Amino acid sequence: MPSNLFLRIEGKYFGYHPRKSAHDALGQCRINCLRYSWVIDLDIKGFYDNIDHELLLKAVQHHTQEKHILLYVKRWLEAPVQLSDGTLHNPNGKGTPQGGVISPVLANIFMDIVFDKWIQKRYPDIQFERYADDIVVHCYHLPQANRLLEEIERRFKECKLEVNQEKTRIVYCRRNQKKRPRFKVKFQKFDFLGHTFKPRVVKIRGIMKLGFTPAISQKSINRINEELFRINIHRMVQFPLSKIASLLQPKIRGWINYYGKFRLGGLKKLFRTLHSLNEMGTQ
Repeated sequence: MPSNLFLRIEGKYFGYHPRKSAHDALGQCRINCLRYSWVIDLDIKGFYDNIDHELLLKAVQHHTQEKHILLYVKRWLEAPVQLSDGTLHNPNGKGTPQGGVISPVLANIFMDIVFDKWIQKRYPDIQFERYADDIVVHCYHLPQANRLLEEIERRFKECKLEVNQEKTRIVYCRRNQKKRPRFKVKFQKFDFLGHTFKPRVVKIRGIMKLGFTPAISQKSINRINEELFRINIHRMVQFPLSKIASLLQPKIRGWINYYGKFRLGGLKKLFRTLHSLNEMGTQ
């Protein structure tokens, strides 16, 4: 793929970009949650499994006309995929292997045409963050959010994608809950990139106020807890403390660097688990 291809895509995407990160996406989302009252937490049903090959190749052609690149992409899409049970799966005109070497690049190229450029043209005042197929769209009011979601559903249907109705939700994210609408709000939080955005007390210029900010999600905490139990930290009583520390240190550093950037206190539950495991090992 051309080395400057990412720079040619002028969308507001953050995933797998050499100059952007998940923290950039989360930071921008936090800012927009202060400016807009509503969020569409958008989920695409089976995204990587349902990307249409013909439409994807057209999207690639929009960015490059080099025949060898188009040929390699076509071959990659048509190659059978070996499943975990050893059987081969033929793509049959759709899908790109999730976790494949160039799948993130192809996904960004596809969504740049299908979503980014489309929404910027139709709704230039709308802000959004997209990390691969994880999308958050910000709206001023509920009627606008409902109308826009219907438009997105139609757009995806045209491009042979489908909105996951069970996981997609419209969230009220006004930081000042005194200004909440006079009707019942169904959702007041959403998850994005391992973080949960919801109303929280934050300190702004030395004053405690109610904001709408991210912190590590419960799903992320559960996943990390499962990892800790899987490596049997609580059963390593025969190992010296230095060895256990060398095993845990890079993991803890990574968790703090990623999940602690916006709200370090959100990691308290995780450290309680570590403390409990330590006590179990010393009993």
